[in-house]
Parts: sequence; C-alpha cells; structure tokens
Amino acid sequence: MPACSRPPVAHPADSLPALSPLPAELVAALDGYRAEGPKGWAFTQTTSGGGKERVERYDPRKRGAARWTLLSDKGAAPSDEEQKRYRDTRPNFDSAANLAAQLDRASAVLAAEDETSRTYQFRLIPGGENDHAAPHMRARFTLDRASGAISRVELFATGPFKPASSLTIEEAHTTLLYSLPAGDTPALPREVTMHVRGKRFWIRPFEEKVVSTFSDHENAAAAPTP
Repeated sequence: MPACSRPPVAHPADSLPALSPLPAELVAALDGYRAEGPKGWAFTQTTSGGGKERVERYDPRKRGAARWTLLSDKGAAPSDEEQKRYRDTRPNFDSAANLAAQLDRASAVLAAEDETSRTYQFRLIPGGENDHAAPHMRARFTLDRASGAISRVELFATGPFKPASSLTIEEAHTTLLYSLPAGDTPALPREVTMHVRGKRFWIRPFEEKVVSTFSDHENAAAAPTP
C-alpha cells in the first residue's frame, strides 16, 4: 500500500549538481546497455543462494525456451521430466528488464571518479503504477575511461521502505560486474550479487543473498572455427 511507504530518503550524492548535458560517452553507453550483455552471446550461469544451487546454459542459436538448458540442480543432473518442467518456466522470447529506460537522466550526478573510471548516479523512474520501490532506489553506473564500457552497475535502497503493508525492506543492494572489452570481445557479464534484508509481517526477519556467475561465453553469431 503506497500510503504505508515511508517518504524516500535522500542519498548524499543527491545534493551534487545535476549534469546537463550528459557526457557523450555516458549517453552512448546507456543507449547500448543490456543488463544481460550483448545479443548473440551464449553463456553458462551458475547461481547459489536463496535455496538455489543451479547451473544453466543459454544458447541464442536455439529457439524459444529451448535456448535454456538446465545442466545441474543442487549438484544433480536433471531428468528429462525435470528438464521439461524447467524449460516450461523459461520465457519464449528475451524479456530482460530495460534498466536504462528507468533511469531519470535529468537527475544524473558525477558521484565518483579516478584515473580509470567515472561513476554516475541516477534516480529511478517507476516502472508502473505498482512500482513503489523506485522512489527509494538509486542506480550507479561506472564507466571505464579507456574503453567507454560499463564495468559496474549498482542498484541500492537509500533507506528502509515498505513496498507492501506486510513487508519492510531494510536493505537492498544489487551489483552487476562486467569484463572490459578486449579485441573483438565486448563487455560481458561476470557476476551478479543480490542482497536483501528486512521483515515480513513486521516481526519475522529475513535475509537473502544470491550470487550468479557467468562463464564460457561464446559468440553464437561468429563463424565456427575450422
């Protein structure tokens, strides 16, 4: 219930002067950003935490839910029936959330910089009328100066808030790490860490941390090696 939500808490970087216009390299990086990495790349995803111990393979050369293959679940190879049930949960089309579209670019500030990188912070635009978390969240994008690529993305809550009457989020932080471009290889996802802590029904504390690592990247659009 929105009426139960606390007013958004300001983050210290909010008081910095907004950038106008945005640097050209930042605009270019955001316009081409996809949280899951560039299209056409296959990868293996290993996830642990939150009750999951799962290894999956994504191959864009296949169609529909068959692009995803469950390699193991809690250390065991899946049966044919388990593979089918797994694929029934996968989308037939890519449906990654467009995080860049939720950035309030007018709120951008230069939060940090050093010799190798610059970090920009944004407020978030709600993704819909039921998105009660966005006013309490901030996003930080770190750009590598040499390549202009995004090397790190952080989403974090500025303070406790209530997305629902029976749920209090005390801490929420997601970090996405990317490798830097090298030769013909673009920036690719390396690791995603999600951490959330809070209370359910006012008295039941919970805390969850989920880590996904990405490996064995393959350019599915490239010609096969002889």
